[in-house]
Amino acid sequence: MKCLVLLFFSIVGISIESFAQNLQNQFFLKGELSGQKDGQVYLSYTYNNKQIKDSSYVKENKFFLKGNLSEPVKAFLTLKEEKFNERHSVGFFIEPSLIKIKVPASDFTKAKITGSVSQDETIALDDSKKALIRKYKKLLDSLDVEKDAEKYDKIKERLIPYFFENDQKNFAFYAKHPQSYITPYGLRFYINTLSLDSLHMFYNAMGTNVKGSFYGKLLGREIELLAGGSPGSMAKNFTKTDINGNTLNLVDLKGKYVLLDFWASWCVPCRKGNPHLIQLYKQYKEKGIEFIGVSDDDRNPDTWRKAVDKDSLPWRHILRGLDMQKHRNNERNENDVNENFGIHLLPTMILIDRTGLIVGRFSENAEELDETLKKIFHN
Repeated sequence: MKCLVLLFFSIVGISIESFAQNLQNQFFLKGELSGQKDGQVYLSYTYNNKQIKDSSYVKENKFFLKGNLSEPVKAFLTLKEEKFNERHSVGFFIEPSLIKIKVPASDFTKAKITGSVSQDETIALDDSKKALIRKYKKLLDSLDVEKDAEKYDKIKERLIPYFFENDQKNFAFYAKHPQSYITPYGLRFYINTLSLDSLHMFYNAMGTNVKGSFYGKLLGREIELLAGGSPGSMAKNFTKTDINGNTLNLVDLKGKYVLLDFWASWCVPCRKGNPHLIQLYKQYKEKGIEFIGVSDDDRNPDTWRKAVDKDSLPWRHILRGLDMQKHRNNERNENDVNENFGIHLLPTMILIDRTGLIVGRFSENAEELDETLKKIFHN
């Protein structure tokens, strides 16, 4: 029998090694939908900058899906229906292996998944936070969010300890499991909050395979872009047409301080902070500083123009240059000002000195920006 197998491979010109490699680069998802004998399920995931969607009919409670994959990625399984229902959707990690999933048709969040190491790690991390989640839900149940909408800041303040503890458990996992593929996946959600040094620390601890993975490459690029928009880096030049149809070239402003205000018409904290920015502009504009508003309103420029007019913003304004197709495909966009400065959180303000060097990066903390400007202009 062994000779026949070897003869077969020699005839078709395929080595045993390549055949085994092909099996290693595939996942097989064997599913059971309890409580519903037929229907249709969808599997979607992003891999190598491609959005992949597949589906399977459910027959006698069973379904089967497979695909080519060389590393773990996050996937989402949903039940076909007219309107999206969160109880009919579940996210989990798939990887090159045989993965089994048992899903109650009435509640996908109770799915049982085996065969994926990365999903096992995710479950272990979630289990470590069960007590925290119970306390968090208990607090939320005690709050009438709609009734207390005007007290949002106070509610947010009460939730901060829970968010902090959740983050600390995640960071502990990332530090203990630098070779896990869920580490770069999870760290991408902390690009806005972790310091550049902390991100570098986590990233540098990852092995070659994890750094070279889809999520590892995305994280590495995000860190690189953030570094390019952080203090100590020279600001990347850009040329845009401003709100009045005039050309704006950042390099032409050398010799002055420049404050880039990354905002959007739909961003509530941005609009809330505009009156204070107007005060700063009036206070310092004659002392050698220019403000430039960079708006995330490419898809609705009319709304952007109305917001600039309504808030009476006296400085120059441009759109970021968002290309949604490139954004969805994780493709580099040299014309996107936000991307070139590593912007993921609105509002964000970047202060550039007279030589073009970035000397400050600020979010909602107006006091830090105020103190920086006072020191620069000796007020």
